[in-house]
Amino acid sequence: MRKVRTLSKHLKRLDLSRAIQVPRKEYKFATKPRAGPHPNEESIALGMLIRDYLHLSDTMWETKKILVKRTVRVNGKVETDHKYPVGFMDVISIPEIKKYYRVLYDTLGRLRLVEIGEEDSKWKLSRIEDISTVKGGKFQYHLHDGRNLLLEKKLYSTGDTLQIDLEKGDIISHIPLAENNYAFITGGKNVGRIGRIESYKVVNAITPNMVKFKEGFETSKDNVFPIGTVRPLVQPPEVKVE
Repeated sequence: MRKVRTLSKHLKRLDLSRAIQVPRKEYKFATKPRAGPHPNEESIALGMLIRDYLHLSDTMWETKKILVKRTVRVNGKVETDHKYPVGFMDVISIPEIKKYYRVLYDTLGRLRLVEIGEEDSKWKLSRIEDISTVKGGKFQYHLHDGRNLLLEKKLYSTGDTLQIDLEKGDIISHIPLAENNYAFITGGKNVGRIGRIESYKVVNAITPNMVKFKEGFETSKDNVFPIGTVRPLVQPPEVKVE
């Protein structure tokens, strides 16, 4: 009988996404993230983040001991799985040592931890990827981090960003993909930059919809993540708003 090939449970460090900033040749294998809210190529396992980014442990065994104590929270919820996928805009909280971080891209397209204050760790930004109508005429908003919001009315559009309270799950504010709003670039040659939207054109063709910025560059709508109206709500160290 022919053997059916299955997806590998292992991940070599040399095969890691360029977004993951860890030594490639020091060890052979890396912790493979479980299937979850972020794609594998755009996420890092929580265990590697604690060990290789924050350096709170030397081995994965020590990392598991930290997690089992329920001291680490991802987006406001206690997480004990060392393979849990952590990705863009996720909030990591370790109240025991009073450390809080937000996951962002730097200008080289790598996932970086940006330290934030305790108040800023109580909310996160999520972009609307799709909208569908469900039974009862309600609207279901599918967000970039795997969340789904069910609302009575269609108040927002695809590409807009919602500021969400991590404790209550309520919507704090709405940031539309519109002119004069600030946006974070998540892909392309301008990844990691923050710019102010000058214009957004919807093209009824195969070519992608393009967003033009006042800083003199443009990129595909898929790479644009609105982050503020009056000012940017997030600010990675490498980015300066011109």
